[in-house]
Amino acid sequence: MLNNNIRKSIAVTIILTALLNGTSFITTTKAATVTANSTNGPTTIDAQKYNLDKTGISDTSASFQKMIDSYPKDSTINLPKGIYKISDTVKLKDGMSLIAESDVVIEGTGKNTLFTTGNDNTFKGIEFQNCSIALRVLYVKGVHIINCRFTNNIAYAAIDIYGSSDCSVTNSYFYNIDKYGIKIDNNSSDITIDKNYFDNPKVFGGYRDAQIGGHVYCLSGSRITVENNILKNSGGQGIIFGYSSTLGKGTTNCVARNNQSTGNGQEGITIYGGVKKLSSGNSIIGNTSKNNRFNQIEVWQSNNNTVNGNTVEESIAGRGNLGAICLFTTTGTTVTGNTVLSAQNNGIDITAGSLYNTITDNNIANTNLNNNTTAPQKGNAILLDSAGISQPQYTTIRNNKISSSIGVISKSGIYSTSNSNNHNKIDSNSISGYKSGFHSYAKMTCGM
Repeated sequence: MLNNNIRKSIAVTIILTALLNGTSFITTTKAATVTANSTNGPTTIDAQKYNLDKTGISDTSASFQKMIDSYPKDSTINLPKGIYKISDTVKLKDGMSLIAESDVVIEGTGKNTLFTTGNDNTFKGIEFQNCSIALRVLYVKGVHIINCRFTNNIAYAAIDIYGSSDCSVTNSYFYNIDKYGIKIDNNSSDITIDKNYFDNPKVFGGYRDAQIGGHVYCLSGSRITVENNILKNSGGQGIIFGYSSTLGKGTTNCVARNNQSTGNGQEGITIYGGVKKLSSGNSIIGNTSKNNRFNQIEVWQSNNNTVNGNTVEESIAGRGNLGAICLFTTTGTTVTGNTVLSAQNNGIDITAGSLYNTITDNNIANTNLNNNTTAPQKGNAILLDSAGISQPQYTTIRNNKISSSIGVISKSGIYSTSNSNNHNKIDSNSISGYKSGFHSYAKMTCGM
């Protein structure tokens, strides 16, 4: 490979144009260095030269691939307005960019992958429809998707990132995706998902039961940043930092920040490591998560995570599960500065053998909206519970404000299903509006 200091390439910008009068022209421009756009003007190519059908009536896969193959790496292709029907998979060279001037739709058969990328590819302003996978990002780096749309019957994943790095998806729109909006797996790293909008036509994706899937579905990887997105009505999670049972790998050092997750068919935002706790060290910061089917924010079988500054709400009957914020078999996780506006069941649930967790400076209000009157472990502001596994121990619960704006709630501010010493530290909490504030069982877990 040539040293970068002596390497030279021809940067060609291709604009495919079908003029109304049927005429065309061709010019070429060379640049001294590799660049996405020539400073001396683009190369304009006649769309008819490649027999590209822009009406969407006939399959133009072979012609599209021929056009890609005829130009060097680092070329930028500006697609004119039209519908391009692709039945096969188009393979891009390294450094290529596909740019839409306006109203460009690339449509598949409902079962195919539309594009496999090379390194350093860019997609901008294109709408992808009716395929299994729109963009397959496989063992490459530097792929960037900007201002694109993914709509209308994408059966598996709009974007499938696998074993790749230094990629981003920004300012894009995902609508009516059957399974995964963006799926990330196999140690992908340094991925940014920013300022995108995800939605489906119906709450929970229209499914009666929870689905395996989600808008941003991370199975394994590190340094994945998911921020400033709106995520609504998935059949599964809004965002999940999970693990791959096939690869035996999880997600680490990832962050979900400043997202809005609403009406999804499982949790709003979850960290999930499985029984081997393969995911750890992730953060959920400054998000709003409300009226998802199960827990609004969940850390499940995962250690050393941060849940900070989030707002959660369960104002619709039938939403929620164990707690608006739930820690299940987690060790060393900090839950601080969060606001629980309402909860159908518990506000914060620490359960199933969780150890050495810190719950501080949270505001919790209006729990037990499902009006449970029989089970003491349901409807509390903060619950310590075994969930049939083991009691949480070495838990610090301090400086939380617990209140009610709906009258006296016939539950506890802080409750435990154990009355044994579990070495917890519970102090300096403000509790009002609950029938029992600091329940005697919770006190006993501190050795009182």
